[in-house]
Amino acid sequence: MRVELIYTPGCNSYKRTLELLETVIAEERLPIPVELVESGHLKPSVVALRINGQEQGQNTSCKHEHASAELSAIACIDNLRELLSRKWQELTQIA
Repeated sequence: MRVELIYTPGCNSYKRTLELLETVIAEERLPIPVELVESGHLKPSVVALRINGQEQGQNTSCKHEHASAELSAIACIDNLRELLSRKWQELTQIA
């Protein structure tokens, strides 16, 4: 499975998303590397996730409408876990 984290050059907001991605991958014990891809087409502080060539959407570094950064990180990590698990299952299903 190919996972690409797309970010704008010069913007460091992608680092939190990368950290969360790597945490989920490690916790789920998935053999998936994350590739960093610079793109000048995104707005600053916006990252995009592409899995197997399909963009999964853009967000502002996993910021959500929660009151605290801790709750935001939990919501983001849960969304990433569900997405990666679903994509991994789709890839590894025996037809």
